Amino acid sequence: MNGSEINSNDNLPSAEILNCPKCRVALRVTGFLLTKNIACRKCHGIFNYSSGNLRLIKIFRKEKYNHIPIGSKGTIDGKKYEVVGFANYREAHTPYAWDEYILFSPIHGYSFLSVYEGHWNYLEQIILRPKQIVNDVNLNGDTYRIFNRYKQKTDYALGEFPWDITENSNTITEYINPPYIIVHDKGTNEETWLLGKYITPEEIKEAFNLQTHLPEQTGIGSTQLHASSASLSKVKQLTLYVVLSITVLQIILSFTAKEKVVFKDQLNIPANKTAGIVSPPFILENTLSGKSNLQVELIAPVHNSWMEADITLVNDNTGEEFHFEQGVEYYSGVEDGESWSEGQNYTDLTLSYIPEGKYHLNIFPATPDEGVGYFQLTLTQDVSMLSNFFIILLLALIFPVALWISVSSYEAQRWMNSDFSPYNTE
Repeated sequence: MNGSEINSNDNLPSAEILNCPKCRVALRVTGFLLTKNIACRKCHGIFNYSSGNLRLIKIFRKEKYNHIPIGSKGTIDGKKYEVVGFANYREAHTPYAWDEYILFSPIHGYSFLSVYEGHWNYLEQIILRPKQIVNDVNLNGDTYRIFNRYKQKTDYALGEFPWDITENSNTITEYINPPYIIVHDKGTNEETWLLGKYITPEEIKEAFNLQTHLPEQTGIGSTQLHASSASLSKVKQLTLYVVLSITVLQIILSFTAKEKVVFKDQLNIPANKTAGIVSPPFILENTLSGKSNLQVELIAPVHNSWMEADITLVNDNTGEEFHFEQGVEYYSGVEDGESWSEGQNYTDLTLSYIPEGKYHLNIFPATPDEGVGYFQLTLTQDVSMLSNFFIILLLALIFPVALWISVSSYEAQRWMNSDFSPYNTE
């Protein structure tokens, strides 16, 4: 029976019932001519099955628990299967062990559910051989990176199998491209290629209508996706567009900035320390937004001294005031034969969103008794602001960089137990 005469998932053939020659318990045979081994649930014997005859070839000493009972029926990707076998495998000479459920459909043949540390993969056999690229493989244009290679040992089996389940000489190689995996099972005389994908425990329980608890997940599965990894490429593209847009906008603003000096004067510091200075009036011109920035530069010939000014920018039309302070200090000398200096005689600041109109300055300078007698003040309207560009750029990069760090850390943890990790630098 090869399934060609079955045209409906609901018309599955009934199983053949045999008696275990060792303990006489009933054994089900679903795969018929495809079945090679049958494992008894009671005596744990493995029997070779041929033309209705059973021959004992091995007895397993330790029983393992299977979360999906033999005979369970379920649907995955629209395909109806019956669980006909269960095996517990171990990587030879290591403690790493996992379970595998053998699924059978007379229409679709055999498929498999593999679970390691609570992480499940659904695998189907593929006929098309992937293209080998050094250690990796390529299938349908997608590259799968080598993740693991080992000898597989069977510790326990239950149900029926279309191969010799006691064979422990095969080499298994796993290649991943999360959430997908390619498994290469190479024996002495034959080899098999399987294509699998990550499947959640919730999907397993729904597919087989399970009420029991499945194994708890530990760590990160070899094909488990980061919650946001699928959107990372889109975030990268969007970030590139945003960065380019910000850069282009900054270039446009730099070329269109007026950078017009609206006030520049050298002002004497009054002898009366409480007296102030009222500047001549000046005009801030109209801009596209109606408001612009205003750069204020202060220079004073201080030496081993300081000078500061309390300044108020006053709109003569509205009476609106903008208050700020500026100061400079500069000290130098020689100590232990070494020259030193600190501070400078220049400072600047930029006021943002200043409306157009007629303005003047109220200035109250202050110096020590031996301070300087004058200072220079320069006001420049609508200057190009690189600092704003970098602040906006930083804000635009915070989320994508944080996401990239999160995904990279996730990937590093995924590859932690792989001998082929790209994160190994040794």
